[in-house]
Amino acid sequence: MNTSTITYIFVDEAGDMDFSANGSKHYMFSFLVKKRPFALHEKIASYRYSLLERNLDPLNEKRLDIEYFHACEDNKFIKNKMFELISNFDSKKVKIYSYILEKPKVLPEKREKKSEFYTSNLTFATSRLLDKLKIDNNFIIITDRLPIPNNKNLISAIKKGIKEYIKNNNLNIRYDIFHHSSASSANLQIIDYVNWAVFRKYEKMDESFYAKIKRYILDEEVLTKDRDEKFY
Repeated sequence: MNTSTITYIFVDEAGDMDFSANGSKHYMFSFLVKKRPFALHEKIASYRYSLLERNLDPLNEKRLDIEYFHACEDNKFIKNKMFELISNFDSKKVKIYSYILEKPKVLPEKREKKSEFYTSNLTFATSRLLDKLKIDNNFIIITDRLPIPNNKNLISAIKKGIKEYIKNNNLNIRYDIFHHSSASSANLQIIDYVNWAVFRKYEKMDESFYAKIKRYILDEEVLTKDRDEKFY
């Protein structure tokens, strides 16, 4: 099998499911699209080990235990270095798609059951991405740990959207879906950072980190932008 022809899609979500003024203003999924060989993995791994080795310095007062990188938890120094590394991808070989909802504009009946809200939107977002990529080769989707309890229903829902795409485009391709821990995959850590940057652009109106990954953006869709009514 020629692994260079297989498309990999890594998925991360941002925002919470608190549909009130106390929750986040947005909910979103971002997708990282790449093919093997994966660039920069060795540099990211090397950077993590260099952080662990700093603990051996007797003059270093603060001990760092970095199992994997996570944008929300990493300090400013680590964030800046990670974005420096991520910003050095070949933009022709990396694509980012973000699917964004303004939560106050989401119809009440669409958010009554959180598991269905997550499932239906991830399914639709995946379908949107496949259409934009016009994908016609085998692919693998890898998501981070799921925020809902029933993985089986989620997988079935995602597969339904994918099968419809394959059928509508008369394709003979194969795919699979995996749910892995971020610690197992540099790519899941990368999409976590990218998603954090895009989320911060919309949630905090801060584009300083977004600017470092903007050139990879295939599209960022605010699905609710044409709705005027807010429900809270």
